[in-house]
Amino acid sequence: MARIRLLRTASFRLAALYLALFTTSALALGAFVYLSVRNEILTDFDDRIVEETDALKSAFVNDGRDKLAAIIEARGSSGAGFAYGLIGRDGNSIAGDLRVPPSGAGANGWIEAQEDPSDEPQESKPEIFRSLVTRLADGSTLLVGDERRRSDDILAGVLTAFAWAVAATLALGTVGGLWLSAQFLGRIDSMRQTARRLMEGDWSGRIPISRTDDDLTALARTFNRLFDRIAKLLQANKQVSADIAHDLRKPLASMLRRLEAAHRDPSTDGAQEAIDATIADLEGVLETFNALLRIGQIEAGARRAAFRTLDLADIAREVVDAFEPAAAEEGKALVARFETPLPILGDRELLVQMIANLIDNALRHNQPGVRIEATGSRAETGVALSIADDGAGVGTGELTAIFQRFYRTDRAREAPGTGLGPALVAAIAELHGLAYTASDNGPGLRVTLATALKED
Repeated sequence: MARIRLLRTASFRLAALYLALFTTSALALGAFVYLSVRNEILTDFDDRIVEETDALKSAFVNDGRDKLAAIIEARGSSGAGFAYGLIGRDGNSIAGDLRVPPSGAGANGWIEAQEDPSDEPQESKPEIFRSLVTRLADGSTLLVGDERRRSDDILAGVLTAFAWAVAATLALGTVGGLWLSAQFLGRIDSMRQTARRLMEGDWSGRIPISRTDDDLTALARTFNRLFDRIAKLLQANKQVSADIAHDLRKPLASMLRRLEAAHRDPSTDGAQEAIDATIADLEGVLETFNALLRIGQIEAGARRAAFRTLDLADIAREVVDAFEPAAAEEGKALVARFETPLPILGDRELLVQMIANLIDNALRHNQPGVRIEATGSRAETGVALSIADDGAGVGTGELTAIFQRFYRTDRAREAPGTGLGPALVAAIAELHGLAYTASDNGPGLRVTLATALKED
């Protein structure tokens, strides 16, 4: 079953396709090389016979037929590698072993000749010689040939070597394809097992990251970030239910008591006060739910279609200018220091709300005399915006928790509010690809929004 799974993987099919294409290309290249080598071998084979024939013709011209016959006998007996034949005008053999076959009688040029059968053992098969037939001036015929099997053996060796090479290519390609498929299937199985654990409710598992930085590793990182995001949203949803029950129980219980008192004695002045207080509490509850709905819409990315290029520094200056009169009345200093534009792709209304929430929190939770600064910086990695104050700040253990929904420090609970402001800031920042961090300003609190580095 495991072997069948390997054969069905996309990696094996891809490897098989590439192997087929490579083998086809190798066969085409091999055929071309074979034909080229064959032509070269046969040409060299014929050239050697022509050179030997020219040498013997020169001997005939210079020394006559008898001298030529002696040379042929001497070379034939020495095993020089060629076969010879010298046939008289009457058709009788004068020297050498080659004979012109009946089909080649009267030929002048290349023929397929055989040695004299009487010179060969009866059980052996006659050798075929590629021979050059040349008519001499006295009417005799000169034959010079070489065994055809010499060139055939060389070409057969070339074909054998090529066949082994193709077979080795197919074997190695198949083994390599199976190995790659096993690796691919193992990594896919790890992804599948992680997904199964997540579906069963175990959100602590993540896809193992391979040391090989390839496409599957990049995909695993992307899925792990997706799982982190989903786990965070699930945890937030669980926390929201408990936080809503906790934060809304008190105002709802107060409204119930006031309304019950007014119901028992509607004629008193306290009934009107109870109704007014209940209306105020209900407005606060509706404000809380509206904030939750707005955070949900932002986290769903519903406003992303309205993004355009903006200057975050200009937006921050406008928000600071809008809050500065109120800050001055409370005896608090609010300044903006931006020396360079901070380009960002985003929704202007949401960015205004994000910065306004940060400045409003800094003003609301600090005493008169505090100094609040909005600053920005720009680098190759992106842009950064900071809202910092020199007030009381928050505890080290609360620097991360303040961005959770309904989370409020002990000191913040003394002031009115829903505890959703920093959560709204976090939602808007994530929508715009901004990393949000809170740190100790020594003294005070600093919240930084910076362009998050994108991973592969």
